[in-house]
Amino acid sequence: MAPTQGLKPLTLLLAVLTLLGGWRWWVGAGLPLSVDEAYYYAWSLTPDWGYWTKPPLIAWAIAGADALCGPTTACVRGVGVLAFGVSSLLIYGLCLSMGLGAGQAVVSAIIFATLPLSTFYGMVASTDSMLLLSWVLAMVCFWQALSGQTWGWLGLGLFAGLGLLAKYSMAVIAPSVALVLLHPEWRSQWRRPGPYVAALVGLAVFAPNLWWNFTHGMPTLQHTAEISRGAAYTLKPETMLTFWAEQWLVGNGVLVSAYVVWLVRHHWHGVARHWFLMSFSLPMLAVISAQALLSRAHANWAAPAHAALSLAAVGWLWQSRRKTWLGLALAFNLLFAVLLYHGQTLLREPLGLTASWRTDPFWALRNWPGVHEQTRERLMELAPQGPWRVASDDRAVLAQLQWGLKLPEGAAMGWLKNRIPMNHFDQRFPLTLDPGPVLLLTRAEDAEVLKSHPQAKKLPQIRSALIESEAIELQAWWLKRQN
Repeated sequence: MAPTQGLKPLTLLLAVLTLLGGWRWWVGAGLPLSVDEAYYYAWSLTPDWGYWTKPPLIAWAIAGADALCGPTTACVRGVGVLAFGVSSLLIYGLCLSMGLGAGQAVVSAIIFATLPLSTFYGMVASTDSMLLLSWVLAMVCFWQALSGQTWGWLGLGLFAGLGLLAKYSMAVIAPSVALVLLHPEWRSQWRRPGPYVAALVGLAVFAPNLWWNFTHGMPTLQHTAEISRGAAYTLKPETMLTFWAEQWLVGNGVLVSAYVVWLVRHHWHGVARHWFLMSFSLPMLAVISAQALLSRAHANWAAPAHAALSLAAVGWLWQSRRKTWLGLALAFNLLFAVLLYHGQTLLREPLGLTASWRTDPFWALRNWPGVHEQTRERLMELAPQGPWRVASDDRAVLAQLQWGLKLPEGAAMGWLKNRIPMNHFDQRFPLTLDPGPVLLLTRAEDAEVLKSHPQAKKLPQIRSALIESEAIELQAWWLKRQN
């Protein structure tokens, strides 16, 4: 293909991804940060190889964004917007390297970029955006390695390691790679150094996080095990069915249904690239389905599988001339995006519906700005000259205040009621009254506060209730060192 022949499809894709990214960035910039995003921002103030509940890549990405454009909502949210845009562009490149036509490559990239999964996570700063980007980069490098490019093995190891620094579920790439190499066309790779070099590179990239966990009491590994286990391991078929229903929604019902037909009819068995796509989708879905059956699983936990899943589904529909179904899939994606991003303006407000979790997908975010503002006013009264320091026994409160008040590192402190660290703030910045007073915000009973801090002065309650059903109520105390 002459260079100019591939230019028009690529130009079209770049235009679409730019418009889509701008739309997401604009919507995201107008919404408050979630608790998790604010928590990751707090981590970014103290760059490290690990944190209490997650590996460090999302914190590094936010720190990089902060250095480029400052601590603004638009800047933080740009991390997710950029990650999903780049992932979609890489999917286009992967399609071309697999020998598929430019038209199919563009459609595959656009449909992936507009999936309900991408619509939601493509506008927030999340570990999933970093995981998905690393997963797709690893896929691209692996395909290049299988095509004879030696550097692809190094890239596979590098991005597998980075993916583990994003989220530990990246470990599923190991069985995916092994399954790919069971195909007759690629079995000979087991006798070559490439796979083993990739494994060593991946472990080398990931090793500092393992060392950090070892020297800090294994908090991230322990937390990952706890959230995966839930209450206990028992057979829960209803949880697995719910997880499957969620995958049908976030992956687009048309595409997921087409993928199931593609699997059942063994369209993946004879063609090497189809085997590759099956290997990078089915193992992740199987692992998280088993997790859902035994304990619990959230819809986003299988996010990386949807890169290969959507490629397989779009490819089958395209090759079997079912392009009407591709149009329906794209229409569903866009409708979902419009309702998610603008449902409040288009539906809730005109219909006079009360804001709640049922009518507003961003209900959990809307009360936090009121907490920021009331806390700022309280601190201006108590310590107009600063410096401001706050404390809480709730990591959500601390993360939101660290972000909302733009506090420096160490100014948001954890109140260790039981002397056992439970989060990043407890671990890194436990409450101390040296060098000065502290505003404590908590839901604890008065007696519990006074038992730990007899000198505490109770202040008027902080209450934010833009959405009344989810009102945030915090007791405020002014803590000063006793003379």
